[in-house]
Amino acid sequence: MITRGYFIGQIIDELTSITDKIKNRAKLGLTDIHIHLEDFYKDILNITLDLNLINLNQERMNSPGLDLGDEAKEIAFQITGDKSSAKVNETLRKASSYKKIRILTLQNKQSSYSIDAELSKPFEFTEDDIWDVNDVLNKVMHLELDKLQKLSELISKEVARVTIELEIPDENGKYQTNIDKFIEKIPKERFNGISAYYHFHSTKSEPFDLTEEDVLNDIMLLIKTLKKLPRITRQFFSVIYSRGEWKDTEKYINQDYLERICTFPDMEGELRLLDEAGLCLWQEPDDQVQSATFQIRLPRQAKSDYFSYEFSEFINVKEINLENVLVTLDFSGFE
Repeated sequence: MITRGYFIGQIIDELTSITDKIKNRAKLGLTDIHIHLEDFYKDILNITLDLNLINLNQERMNSPGLDLGDEAKEIAFQITGDKSSAKVNETLRKASSYKKIRILTLQNKQSSYSIDAELSKPFEFTEDDIWDVNDVLNKVMHLELDKLQKLSELISKEVARVTIELEIPDENGKYQTNIDKFIEKIPKERFNGISAYYHFHSTKSEPFDLTEEDVLNDIMLLIKTLKKLPRITRQFFSVIYSRGEWKDTEKYINQDYLERICTFPDMEGELRLLDEAGLCLWQEPDDQVQSATFQIRLPRQAKSDYFSYEFSEFINVKEINLENVLVTLDFSGFE
């Protein structure tokens, strides 16, 4: 059973880590706060203080100097990475519309502040209204278990994005976390020509009316089509291509059969991608007692009307690994 201590420990660790990153930014003069951080602490304060704060910057409300506000309870917060007295007085100078104002500095606050008495008077603002994360954590310590769990789940969900927003770029302006790390690279094909493929078909006893240029264009079209697909989709295509059955010169796979052999959680998504690529087409059954099928084919724009059959015949006779061709795009055996 997860205890209060577990939730409190996790919350303290995560928020303290974020504070340390903000302090490191401040040492470099980076005290700006991204709007995602405002929303992050908005949700934390709403759970912890039972408020209904909204982001005033997003709502475009007339509340200069303030970031979060709860109109019903007439309280607003300024969320800042600047812990100075000057920032406090600047906020009070600009603020209006709310009876109570608090400033949450995301660094550790100063030991004392020089607050302008005239600016603070309308809000009855004192040093006690200047909070840092430790003040928030003191409130968290007294939350009921259900709110602690809710707060823990929020922080676990958002902490990765918050951490990314606080990264400091290197001397070249590059960040540690880059979207490129999460994007699948476009594959590079191994392809040097189709001389072996063309010779195989043009020297058979059956008539072969395509020129070598026509065949080259068909293979290049296939490569171009496959390169646009995610790797997992190419793997799925390789599976259904190998498991499908021929009807004359066209290949099909039974939908009911496919649903039983494949438990991949997003099979429908893969089929949609293949359909859009022109590699898989759903076929309605002739009557209600039959299964629907998927026609598996190579690009329909191909010059050859029998491209799928010719491709498969060459692969089988030459004992070329189908997955290597369709997934890793190794067409070296076609040369």
